[in-house]
Amino acid sequence: MSLVSETRNASDVQPRSITHFRDSWNGIWKIGDRTREKALDVSTIDEVPDSSWFENRIATRPMTTSEIAAGPNRTPPSGPWTVTSGKTEGITPGLQMKDSTGQLYFVKFDPPAYPELGTGAEVISTKLLYAAGYHVPQNFIVIVGREEMQIAPNAPLRGSDGKAHPMTGRDLDALLTQSARRPDGRYRVLASQALAGTPLGPFSYFGVRPDDPNDTIPHEHRRSLRGLRVFAAWLNHVDVKSENSLDTLISNDRGLNVVWHHLIDFNATLGSSGIGPADRRSGYEYILDGRQIFLSIVSLGTYVRPWLTIHYPDLPAVGRFESEHFEPARWKPTFPNRAMLNAQPDDTFWAARRVMAFSNEAIRAVVASADYSDARASQAIGDALIARRDKIGREWLAGMNPVTGFAVADDGTLTFENDAVSDGLSAPPVAYRIQWFRFDNGDGVMTPAGAVVTTAQPRASVPEELRGSVSFIAADVSAVDPQHAAWQEPVRVFFRRVEQHWTLIGVERS
Repeated sequence: MSLVSETRNASDVQPRSITHFRDSWNGIWKIGDRTREKALDVSTIDEVPDSSWFENRIATRPMTTSEIAAGPNRTPPSGPWTVTSGKTEGITPGLQMKDSTGQLYFVKFDPPAYPELGTGAEVISTKLLYAAGYHVPQNFIVIVGREEMQIAPNAPLRGSDGKAHPMTGRDLDALLTQSARRPDGRYRVLASQALAGTPLGPFSYFGVRPDDPNDTIPHEHRRSLRGLRVFAAWLNHVDVKSENSLDTLISNDRGLNVVWHHLIDFNATLGSSGIGPADRRSGYEYILDGRQIFLSIVSLGTYVRPWLTIHYPDLPAVGRFESEHFEPARWKPTFPNRAMLNAQPDDTFWAARRVMAFSNEAIRAVVASADYSDARASQAIGDALIARRDKIGREWLAGMNPVTGFAVADDGTLTFENDAVSDGLSAPPVAYRIQWFRFDNGDGVMTPAGAVVTTAQPRASVPEELRGSVSFIAADVSAVDPQHAAWQEPVRVFFRRVEQHWTLIGVERS
């Protein structure tokens, strides 16, 4: 995919914060433009170009299993460690530490009763989202002993009252008592490498950043953010909110200072809440869900929410994560997300193609990289991710006309693929139908060429009348299948001929 160049210098952009209250308020009231329109960050061939928001990886280029399992991680950290600051306020205790090379890391611990839960979830989700195309931190699982941690002079510790004081060894020991400890006395931690550039605070899921001259597309109309609905449902990433994002100011290869947009903090994914198992409500209801409140009122309190009866595996490292009751279209984050609410069928199709591109082998390799001590945890999480992937494919990929991969060879043969068939979600349709057009690129007029072609295979020939001096042609491609009525909605594709070669220049999905 081509790169969307950030062509304007953003040196004047200023750091900002979005408070938890404001973030929650924006979600509850679904702030943002609700216009139902096609995403504005897509190319003419209906793809999202590489940019400061997104980079095409899986489903657009070959990725080996080992590459997917590595994710964004490059050189792992090494001790001994220097603690530069800490906090006891917030949901979980945390430290900032530098490794032996001086690289800064943000360090998280698992709760004592649930070792490996949050750290495993964060590593797995980070790597899957990276392969999907998002900018994320390098997150490593590290085993560290207390003797490997020394406190930097005047390292601050921020307490529950918000005030900071110089950290002491006793403070560090007290913080570590709140963390899961291995049988050998050491600690398994999540070390998140500090992102490159100057931190600028979070981005919003609606509107634009007004001081960034390159940020011109309202975020609720970016497919890369709308499509998070699909990835978040897959990973049960219920905390898709501004607080869990970070913009940084970096210098690009053209010497311009530009804003880079990242997703961060994934320890409340899969079956984790960050401090223990995910709430039973997670993924099934908003924190304030009008429909569920109404049902409780009209039933005089006798209505039993279905998610209360779900059985989860008794595995501390897995928490509450399963696939049997998962319904992709009904999945909900904790707070409504304006960009995800604006997702159109072509947005969810785009994202579902990427989810389906993860093979069973790749998924299990990513899970294995979380290094669970109990093989049953690895098996349960891998099984759930695979089953949820397939449900997503049936809902959002096979749920609309899934023809892709259009090409016209020099001999005039059109070929394409049916992703639902290729992914094993469906048997081949009864037939494909192709209507050809002569296309005037100047005024946009479409003139039918010949009768509708019916073929059992995903290929057809360009009509003879379009092989002469015509420079632009188009075709409507649909499928006939009694099991998939939506496949009858055609996908329109456009080609341009230069000499004897045809190039795909446009794809339009309804």
